[in-house]
Amino acid sequence: MINFMDDLLIQSTAITPLIDFKKNGQLKIQGKSLPENPQHFFSPLFEWADELSSEDVKIDVILEYINTSSSKNLMKLIKQIDKNPKIRHFYLNWHYESDDLEMLEFGELVATNLRRARTNYIEYEDKE
Repeated sequence: MINFMDDLLIQSTAITPLIDFKKNGQLKIQGKSLPENPQHFFSPLFEWADELSSEDVKIDVILEYINTSSSKNLMKLIKQIDKNPKIRHFYLNWHYESDDLEMLEFGELVATNLRRARTNYIEYEDKE
């Protein structure tokens, strides 16, 4: 059971990303997303996002890898935040490795499905 008045923190694993959602509107998804049951993993995120009432929301998406079923759920989650009437300003910071054009293209695809988010693409070098 999620308490919607609290921040949501889910530690990363080898197959799921870090989820660090703060009720003040600072959201972060970071790592790899290839859970066996994406609907189960994303379900609490959808519920939490529905209750988010911060006027300004900034989400940083920093994914090394995302599988197809996770990408559909991530798209749904970001669109849901974009449509939330309680949010006045929505910023999407899409981080991608300099040599990962597929991740950049996915970020561009996500952005084309949003109505009001301002999107920033942030390139970074692979740390390995």
